[in-house]
Amino acid sequence: MDKTRYIIRFNRKNRTDKQGLAPIQIECYLKGKRKFFDTKIKAKPQDWNEKRKELTANHPNATKLNKRISEIIRDLENYELDRLNTGKSFSLNMLENVFKNNSFNTFNDFMLLEIENSNLNQRTKLAHLTTLHRLNNFKKTIHFTDITFEFLHDFERYCKRLTIKEKGKSPRKLAHNTIWKYFKNLKTYVNLAINKELLTVDQYPFRKFKFTQKETDKTYLLPHEIELIENLKVEDAHLKYIHDLFLFAVYTGLRYSDVMSLEKTNIVFIDNKSWIIKTMEKTEEKIRIPIHTLFNGKPMDLIRKYWDLGRTECFPYLTNQYVNRGLKVIIKKAGISKPVSFHTARHTTATYLLYKGANMTTVQKILGHKKITTTQIYGHIMDMTIENDLKAINF
Repeated sequence: MDKTRYIIRFNRKNRTDKQGLAPIQIECYLKGKRKFFDTKIKAKPQDWNEKRKELTANHPNATKLNKRISEIIRDLENYELDRLNTGKSFSLNMLENVFKNNSFNTFNDFMLLEIENSNLNQRTKLAHLTTLHRLNNFKKTIHFTDITFEFLHDFERYCKRLTIKEKGKSPRKLAHNTIWKYFKNLKTYVNLAINKELLTVDQYPFRKFKFTQKETDKTYLLPHEIELIENLKVEDAHLKYIHDLFLFAVYTGLRYSDVMSLEKTNIVFIDNKSWIIKTMEKTEEKIRIPIHTLFNGKPMDLIRKYWDLGRTECFPYLTNQYVNRGLKVIIKKAGISKPVSFHTARHTTATYLLYKGANMTTVQKILGHKKITTTQIYGHIMDMTIENDLKAINF
């Protein structure tokens, strides 16, 4: 079986640029045919050792760049061997799949490039970059062939042992579902690498490796607790605004990101009845919320209260962290001892509507859940809903 020869070539055309630098290329030779690929690394002739085919110690980044060149050749060799060992055809032209994006030399760089070039919203992109950050801290250079069952298992153990230290906070371990999200995101880019033929299907490590999401208890407010917040007298203007934002989220089921990005154009009147029609920030699912009906039209009252002709959005922007800090003060004033965050409002909407007898599918559509199973979780967590259902039965 013929195998490609990979040779490092410096200044092949015997020509330097204006800075006196010449390119370092990889020559790939197979069955009398040659292809040259640019490593994107350049050097001055005096910094190159032709006999050893490497940068000399005179170059300030010699060690790092020599290692990078070796890694490029290793990835090319691994790509070729992976195809041949799985009975697939191979040609020099196929190496362009690797060099088309110079960043494909490592999985770390491949993942970064894909994230940066994606159409993901800013929040999701940040979550994927956090996953990459954890991977980079675990292993700085991850080759495609490194991604095995053992690699995933080692990364799991690393995440479980990791202690997060944040200024002003006690050290903490990563939550189980946070680690699950890392693997969920990682799986996305492993699948993408397979689709781009940078990994083979036989190398797919998630076939055996499983890390499942844990069902967590969702904090929600009971009907009388909603009333406590509604009836609370809040004198401070900033806290009053946070108070109103939270109630608006309770009345509509909107996430924080969707409340803050809600625009006047999202308020649509159909037959003189007000609706929110919006594409959600997190999932890009379209929702239609009948705010003229929900909570007797209270959502529309709050929209009118903060309506400003000089602003596109319905509500002035505040950061989620700032709102949650203020919300803690409000919840304490209301005499509620639960650990409430802004997202508690969304859980409250779901449980409240189900408690009031709303159809599961209706709640699914209002919340914008892709799957009914996501909504069904709320049907199991409210004891009062169970009692309500049993009252309707004639024993």
